[in-house]
Amino acid sequence: MPKKETKTLIITLLSINIISISLFVFLFYFTESLIAESVKKEDDIKMELKKEDAIILMKEDLSLGKMYQDKLMTYVVPSGGTVDFIKTLEQLVLSSGLKSDVKSVSSELYDKGNSINLEFLKINIDVIGEWKNVQFFLTLLENYPLKININKISLNKFSDYIVGGKSVPQWTGNFEFTVVKIKDAKQ
Repeated sequence: MPKKETKTLIITLLSINIISISLFVFLFYFTESLIAESVKKEDDIKMELKKEDAIILMKEDLSLGKMYQDKLMTYVVPSGGTVDFIKTLEQLVLSSGLKSDVKSVSSELYDKGNSINLEFLKINIDVIGEWKNVQFFLTLLENYPLKININKISLNKFSDYIVGGKSVPQWTGNFEFTVVKIKDAKQ
């Protein structure tokens, strides 16, 4: 039979093994939970970084959208700007060496999804002067920085003046066009 010392040694070794295995199992699960928590925190950090990147991209998109909106607004008559636009139009006629008569100014509904509160300003204007001046006015109108749609032009030679022995033909022109305008605020 084994001696008492051997039994004690076996029981001690067995106890040490059980304690060691228990400690190993405990440390294994504890380490696994730490790793799982670390992975979760890493995922949370990645998610936060993605959110920050998305916010940065959204801010860039908003600033680009604002820039494009500001640029678009340079092509339309501002709200309350009808009178100023007509005065500018009359100045263009005068700078072309023509006489003018604004026949009508009216508003038309902008039918392309009016989510940005736009309308068409429809203008009918008559001009009188030399052919080259009428052409120059048309060029100015076509190249004006606002979005102008010329709907109709009617040109007629109506008389000749003799100046210094030369015949100077006089022309009349009727121009119908629309320009995009922001609706005036209702009061």
